[in-house]
Amino acid sequence: MKRRMRLAGAALALALGLAGLAGCGGSGAKAKPKADLGSGQGAAVLAAGDAALAHGEPQEAGRLYLEALGAGAAPALVHTRMGDLYLGMGMDNLPKAAMAYREALKSDPKCAPAMQGLGFAIYLSGNKAEASLALAKALELDPRLPRAAALLGTIEAREGRPEAALAVYDRSLAVAFDPDVENNRGLALLMLGRSEEAVAAFRKAGTAKKSPKIANNLGLALCRLGRYDEAYTTFAGAASEATALNNLGVCYMEAGNKAKAQEYFERAIAANPRFYAVAQENLSRLSAAEEVSLPSAVAAAAPSSPATPPPAATPKPLAPASTGAPAAAVPTPATPKPLAPAPAQPAAPSASQPAVQPAAKAARPLQESPAKGQAPAASGKPSAVERLDRSEMP
Repeated sequence: MKRRMRLAGAALALALGLAGLAGCGGSGAKAKPKADLGSGQGAAVLAAGDAALAHGEPQEAGRLYLEALGAGAAPALVHTRMGDLYLGMGMDNLPKAAMAYREALKSDPKCAPAMQGLGFAIYLSGNKAEASLALAKALELDPRLPRAAALLGTIEAREGRPEAALAVYDRSLAVAFDPDVENNRGLALLMLGRSEEAVAAFRKAGTAKKSPKIANNLGLALCRLGRYDEAYTTFAGAASEATALNNLGVCYMEAGNKAKAQEYFERAIAANPRFYAVAQENLSRLSAAEEVSLPSAVAAAAPSSPATPPPAATPKPLAPASTGAPAAAVPTPATPKPLAPAPAQPAAPSASQPAVQPAAKAARPLQESPAKGQAPAASGKPSAVERLDRSEMP
């Protein structure tokens, strides 16, 4: 009990920060500074649960949240916290997360963070259409939910509707600026072929938030404009020389300049003191598709077995990384993958972060941005990769 009260005292400010909206909080909401935590002892126990979660003790947090419910804490807020907790525990707990958010909405139908969390849980469970409805409803209840906007816009973009995604981002940014939403706005502009505006968006996002994924998105946009020297400087400022050279090779490949692409892939391999698997793979793809001769030194460097492992942090191929990825909830959002577009960003949200914000804001990119006018294939459900990729989710 003494430990619990110490945690409560230390975490009250944290609880208020997490709670955020109209007496109902969690889900990484960024809004009002105060919330109704409920009465006396219930509020203290709830704050202790928040502190336990922040200290990496999800089981203890869950126990305290349930205790807080019986001690007078606001039911909608407690159930939202439980939803956040389950959402951060991985795919197997998504049904529990959705159930908790629904319980919160039974107590308070206007609990915007609970509606936002429900949207994330539904999306990760595989239903884009229903998730979109929940996220749109959350934004109607409170437009100050950047993670809901980030994920809703991401869904629109992945379904081949960049104009709709842009509209979502613009409405959100008109209420409050968020660097992850601005980054995703840049990606939508890039999909629409509006590269100059995309550059401006990425610069604005990067000024507010230093992030490798935002820097790499800026480099990609500069490549689209043929400003390769600026792009290289941008890539090099966010990662190693080898990664920057590889990314520039991807830019040249995308532009159809096979000779330059080969040159930069070879330079990337030479710049890395260890076997650079990503650049080698890009060079091999280029060779297979375009009959480009692999230099003998490169061929010799490619091990037949993984005797020489790739560097610990193998850069992924260059592909736009939207943030802010669920939360990332999950949006929430990042080192971009160089060439092969393997959608990537959703790592499950960290249990230490209330719902909807994945622990790693880092940036695994989602996919290569479609060429102007080219829409990605649409499907009703997120692919397995999309469900694990929260790059566009803050």
